[in-house]
Amino acid sequence: MSSVTLDIDDEDLFLIRGEETIEKEVKPQGNGAHIIVPKDWIGAQVKITRISDPDDE
Repeated sequence: MSSVTLDIDDEDLFLIRGEETIEKEVKPQGNGAHIIVPKDWIGAQVKITRISDPDDE
């Protein structure tokens, strides 16, 4: 495995290995919320990372 040095200003940095990335807005659903992903993702394992505070709008 190789090493990488990053110089960033953000406090948080997440490095995730994956197949595909999409960016969507979370929508209300009953007592929670949801994100709609492509149908061909059914059965796949996913990770969700919040990239902004809900009050930033």
